[in-house]
Amino acid sequence: MIEIKDASLNEAPKKRPTGLSILFVMTMISTGWQLLGFLAGVISRKASSEDIENVKLKYADLIKFLRGYGTDEDFEPILRMENVEIAIIENLQLFSFLGILFAATGLYGALKMYQGLKQGFHFYIIYSFLSLVHYHFVIGATEIPLYVLTVNGGLSLFLVYLYSRHLNWMK
Repeated sequence: MIEIKDASLNEAPKKRPTGLSILFVMTMISTGWQLLGFLAGVISRKASSEDIENVKLKYADLIKFLRGYGTDEDFEPILRMENVEIAIIENLQLFSFLGILFAATGLYGALKMYQGLKQGFHFYIIYSFLSLVHYHFVIGATEIPLYVLTVNGGLSLFLVYLYSRHLNWMK
């Protein structure tokens, strides 16, 4: 009679990588703060014209301050960020509700990876993509400054890369 032994039954469970634990804690802290902020946005009141005027004044003061130092730079990215902030304020409940859904996806993915399941990595990639396009739900793509997408995308890719280094440990 031929006997087949399952090698996985004889192996001791591998210890969780320290790097994965550090990434998990950092993700929990960051995404947890995001969830709290988005929750506050969902339960907040609708924006008033005074709120929008305050944003416009803030950006006008910033441009005036920069011009005071004699800069002749193009202020288009600053004006675009003003438009983004106004769009977010005008659609705060929608933006925050979507943010809660996206952040929950990221938390779920991080938790599953921490438990050793590759499925969590896929959820984390979805979260990374959704957080990158989050602004697009409230404002047109041409209004979002390129540096915002570049920085957010670069950070997301870096974190996905760091998590991918631990895929061999996951099932």
